[in-house]
Amino acid sequence: MRKIFIVLSVLMLTTGLKAEIIKRDQVNASNLKKMAGSVYAYEAPTEPLTAAPKGFKPVYLTHFGRHGSRFLDNASNYDRPYNILKEANDSAALTDFGKDVLRRLEIIRAEADQRAGDLTQKGMQQHRDIARRMVENYPELFTNDKIIMARSTTSHRVLVSEYSALMQILRMRPKIKFDYDSSNHDEPWMYTEDKGVSAHKRKASAAVSEFNQRHTHPERLMKALFKDPEYIKTAGGRDQSSSLYSSLYDVASYVQGSDPGVDLNDVFTYDEWYDLFLMNNMRWYSQGAFTPLTDNVVPYGHCVTLQNFLDFADEALAGNGVSVILRYGHEVTLMSYFSLLSLNGSEYSTDDLESVADHWAAYNLAYMGGNVQWVFFRNKKGEVIVKFLLNEQEATLPASVPFYKDAKGKEQKPYYRWEDVRKFYQDKIDYWEDYKAHDDTPVEEPSSSSRSRSFRQEINTATN
Repeated sequence: MRKIFIVLSVLMLTTGLKAEIIKRDQVNASNLKKMAGSVYAYEAPTEPLTAAPKGFKPVYLTHFGRHGSRFLDNASNYDRPYNILKEANDSAALTDFGKDVLRRLEIIRAEADQRAGDLTQKGMQQHRDIARRMVENYPELFTNDKIIMARSTTSHRVLVSEYSALMQILRMRPKIKFDYDSSNHDEPWMYTEDKGVSAHKRKASAAVSEFNQRHTHPERLMKALFKDPEYIKTAGGRDQSSSLYSSLYDVASYVQGSDPGVDLNDVFTYDEWYDLFLMNNMRWYSQGAFTPLTDNVVPYGHCVTLQNFLDFADEALAGNGVSVILRYGHEVTLMSYFSLLSLNGSEYSTDDLESVADHWAAYNLAYMGGNVQWVFFRNKKGEVIVKFLLNEQEATLPASVPFYKDAKGKEQKPYYRWEDVRKFYQDKIDYWEDYKAHDDTPVEEPSSSSRSRSFRQEINTATN
């Protein structure tokens, strides 16, 4: 098999990198929420946007966003830690701290009752706010003579995310035209991963398992929760310390996306929060980013999404009347898609798993409400430029793609010529098609029924 050549130098990948990277010794109360990694709750951008070069007006915006904050996907995720601590309390095995954790779990569990997997009120507000800022930033794209197109997967939380955004736009532009849908018809470019990457993804499992073992340290917490830490090693007939440790992390991470009135931030030390984040981050890095562990190909599994962005942009720029297209989906797509886009160093590739979080962090990418926007501008000469917003913050491509230069030869960051961007991304798609033609890695072809069933199951699991 040919060797892939996607790996770029670290210098190139980090050129223009703006996102904050939190090191172990930097974790504190002000950034603790980011240790939730892929479930970090979306917050409003803080940096002002750069005005377009003189003479350029916005003509098109294309977007893909993850659903907003949600409850854990299954009631068992709340029941598991609660039941363990409840049984321990009934046996008088909990410390005072353990009893207080149980009290808070009961409140959190009650708020989530019958809401497993649902979008939270905060998740709805995240998408209303994102849509509002779109209209405020680019009012020329939201006029009554334009068409706003929206598509989502059929997952309930994604549908509610889509509708939250559209209702916000409608409040601001009551007469605007919408073309919206939620259908498996759009599954190929909204969700489905190219089957050509599936066997490659499995290659990382052993290394990730070893990584997780190195970063799982429940001992201190078990001593804090139980009068006798040996209790949890025999309760239920097996050692449940690691399971309880990770279950509490899941609940503690998701709480920031709702409003139960309590949190579990103090359950873990900052050092433990960081270790737990590392495991969450590694899961998505190994299954959604470039790494030699998976032959540097996994992000290519969503080339169909990239092709959709290119094709729809061509149609819009040619004058089909669509000024905005909004897509709503899941992190399983966005983690790979963001890496494929090479924004702000997201293309970082390494097999040194201990260094991943110093360069590639889920809390900077496809967390709850995470999104990417390409905003296009055109001048009277017909020149088209584009800029990228990663979670509504301006982002840059690798140095190999030059910034747009005005008539005086001055770079206009963060704007790029559309023809340069289109070629950069089309080359990636063409490369993947050529790679597949020469790839001798076995591919398991699922039946149409199992593929459809897998899709329905996947969009309703914790991976999204």
